[in-house]
Amino acid sequence: MSTPAGGLITVRLDVAAEHEAEFNDWYTLEHVPQLTALPGFLRTRRYFCESADIRYLAWYETADETVEAAADFQHIVARPTPWSQRLRRLYGDKRERMNFRLMREVGRTDFDDAPWMYIVHTDIPDHIVDEYNAWYDSEHLPRCAAIPGVLRARRYMSTGILGGTSDGPKYLTAYEMSGPEVWESPAALQARKTPWTEKMRSLFSNTRRALYRLIAPTLSHQQAMLLNRIRVE
Repeated sequence: MSTPAGGLITVRLDVAAEHEAEFNDWYTLEHVPQLTALPGFLRTRRYFCESADIRYLAWYETADETVEAAADFQHIVARPTPWSQRLRRLYGDKRERMNFRLMREVGRTDFDDAPWMYIVHTDIPDHIVDEYNAWYDSEHLPRCAAIPGVLRARRYMSTGILGGTSDGPKYLTAYEMSGPEVWESPAALQARKTPWTEKMRSLFSNTRRALYRLIAPTLSHQQAMLLNRIRVE
């Protein structure tokens, strides 16, 4: 069983088509191993969404939400490698980094990487936050996690955006799924059809929804450390 991850760092990046091959090589060969080997990083995987405004998503699971502010991570941010410096010029303002704290997890943990993930970002008015969290935790998340094909559902709260230009929403929910059709299946539509859900969804603001396809499987902290050792040797 994987080590529980109490935190999450998401990074959305994109580049022009002529630089995509190099962009993905940089992520695979240098950037993901470099970051995932740092203390507090547990595992990393990458996703792609053709219809998103920024198509590539790196999903860094961390021990807790304090890892981003730690000296090891900030050192990497402040002193990028030459290859990272070049990529920064290529992706420019097509970048968003967010740091999250895990709020709730429902579902299995005994599976390999889910090939698809449906993500909902949203804000909610302050005066309704308590009811919003009660709805999610007691009704919505358990109902959605029980949909055939949904392997796990997790909720997060943002601790802020430390890079990029987007005014990102505060709350993130991620549904790991076996296929792209799961979220619009009859069972999924029924799970989301309750009076409480209708009320809460009418209060959402700054909402983003996207279906992501896995493009790079999990690299664990231990695997990343080994890759970095081999590279140095």
